[in-house]
Formats: sequence, C-alpha cells, structure tokens
Amino acid sequence: MRQRGHLRLAAPNWARGAQTLRYPYAMRPVSEPDRQESQPSAPRLLIVEDEISTVFAMREFFSFNGYRVDCASGESDAMALLDRSPYDVVITDLHLTPHRCAEGMAVLARARSRNPRALIVMLTAYASEGSEHEAHSNGVNLYETKPVGLAKLAASIEAARSDRSIHQLSKTRGEWGGSCPE
Repeated sequence: MRQRGHLRLAAPNWARGAQTLRYPYAMRPVSEPDRQESQPSAPRLLIVEDEISTVFAMREFFSFNGYRVDCASGESDAMALLDRSPYDVVITDLHLTPHRCAEGMAVLARARSRNPRALIVMLTAYASEGSEHEAHSNGVNLYETKPVGLAKLAASIEAARSDRSIHQLSKTRGEWGGSCPE
C-alpha cells in the first residue's frame, strides 16, 4: 500500500502557523532494508547531526554515491544504532544540542569502541585547537569545520578509506619489504 508523504515545516516569525507540504508519492527512507539488501557490499555510513537540512542533504548525497546510510539526530539515537550494528564510516557533529556540550565526543568514543576500524569524521561549526586535539586523541580520523562541501567531504573520506586499505594490503602482503621491522 502506498502512503502519501507529509512534511511539516515551521513557519517564519512573520507568518502564522506551520505549513504542511504534501508529496503525492510514497516517501521512503533511503536506508530501508530492501535498498540495503540490493547493495550488500556498499559501505555502511552513520550520520549523526541535529540540523535536519544537513542530514537530508548528506543522506541523499552519500546514498546516491553508493553508501548505505542511517541517520541519528542526537546522541541517544546514535548510541542505539551503534549498539545494533557496526558502521564503516561515522560522521558526527561535535555539538548535537543548543547547549554545545560536545555530545559528538561520546558518539566518537562509542563508535570507536564498537568498530576500531571505522573511519570517523567529526564536523563542527565551532572549531578550536582544543576540540580538534581532543577529537584526534580519542580516535577521530578526519576533523572538518562547517560549512564543508559534500564533494570535498566525500573526497576526504574516500582518500582516507583508500589510504587505509592500501596500508592494510601492504601489511598483509609484505609489499614494503615484509621482513623489515615496523
């Protein structure tokens, strides 16, 4: 059965009430099981972001580029998803609430503990040397300041994934002189 989708938008301050947009076709999340089963070898990506417009843009972009994407809008949702299954890539915002309490650090720690090989990206609009240093010392692979273009972000992720797989391949095959100590 097809259901019609509804999207509720908050009205600007000068308007009265909110508006509901009706989309005439079924709205289905990109990461539904039937899509995931059709791409079993696609890398799994978790996006943890509190800005819905950013989540939507990232989800569509990375899904279109071959990732199986799940999204969480806050720390508790992210923790539940991370506990349920491992992710190849995790993109998390540093601040997930208006209080700016660096909830992304907890997401980073959980993601790293659940999958030590995951590529973890920290995004923030409030970059500082201290938060960058803390993120790197806790295992983040990429630290990016918002706004960051999706194409640039994807290129950085793919470069890091490629470097990682080349490094793993060289270690397993001994291409760099296998008998030399590291």
